[in-house]
Amino acid sequence: MPKPLQTSPFKNALAPLVCALLLAACAGSGQQASGGAQSQSDATVATVEGRAIPTRLFEMYLANGREGLGLDERTEEGRRKLALLREGVVSELLDRELIRQEAERRRLRLDEEFVAEEERRAVEQLGGEEKLKAYLSARGLSREEFMETVRAPLYALLLRRVLGRDLSVTDEELKTFYEAHKTDAEFQMPERVAASHVLVAARPSVIEAQLREERGLAGNALRKAVDEEVARRRARAEGVRLRLFKGGLGRQADFAALAREFSDDAATREQGGALGLFQRGAHSKAFDDAAFALKEGEVSAPVQTEFGFHVIKLERREPARTLTFEEAAPDLRRRLLAQREAETLKSWLASARRSAKIRIAEPFRIGALREEFPAL
Repeated sequence: MPKPLQTSPFKNALAPLVCALLLAACAGSGQQASGGAQSQSDATVATVEGRAIPTRLFEMYLANGREGLGLDERTEEGRRKLALLREGVVSELLDRELIRQEAERRRLRLDEEFVAEEERRAVEQLGGEEKLKAYLSARGLSREEFMETVRAPLYALLLRRVLGRDLSVTDEELKTFYEAHKTDAEFQMPERVAASHVLVAARPSVIEAQLREERGLAGNALRKAVDEEVARRRARAEGVRLRLFKGGLGRQADFAALAREFSDDAATREQGGALGLFQRGAHSKAFDDAAFALKEGEVSAPVQTEFGFHVIKLERREPARTLTFEEAAPDLRRRLLAQREAETLKSWLASARRSAKIRIAEPFRIGALREEFPAL
């Protein structure tokens, strides 16, 4: 989902949480928020231009946040962070309502296909339709209210783009930024290699399940049979490797042909086992360690990972280097433009907060919100 707003002081410390509260790991827990806020399903956190923000939305976000952060009210630090969380949730709800009303005023429309995909993803992350129903029931929310929380950050993205449609980043600005920051990590390209592999699948858990079902084995007999089958598959991988040198040392005939014939990796088999360029961390540590230790054109002995045994051929190596300006410019332009759009939206929100008729209910006027807004 698009990154949420970052507008209040709270978000500097806990922004990622407030922004992702809806899809936190507490789905289905049914836990309700507590600690000074109203809990009636028809109570109101605030009104924005006469439109009410229901307390149950606040309670949902707060409950998710408390669990996601693991806050403990028995400690001073836990109480401090919980107070920040409460303030941040109210602030976020106000900003999202201001944005939604402005989008309506401008008659901005979300792309229906994109919205449907985001809604589908939200349901999937909560564990499916049944878990969604339990989640909504526990919090007294309707499905439409839930989907509004999914659509809210999409309106923010849409309005941000509209407000920033006249913004631009010049080539000179890009070059100036690049020269000042080209030694930063974001402009460093780590060492990469291009490699191909043949996989002989050998997941012990899969082998165990197959032997249990096919041969009715259990206990020590099952463990022994699994070890024997894993050893056979290691030998098979070694056999594939030896075929490369059948015609004599260094005559590595056709690795791609062997991959197409013998590899169990369906994703790369038809491409001759080609994995393309990758950096460390792209695969299992054992795989990366073996691949990066090879010389160009060299083939490894069978390397065991959680997937099985890999015979790896290193195609080429690209040393670590700094991205050139030409390489960095497209992404840099997008990032700087997005940053300016975000700053424009932030400025608009500050103005909207001052001019809009906003009333916050007394239990929710905490911290900076108490000074900023009058009582409901």
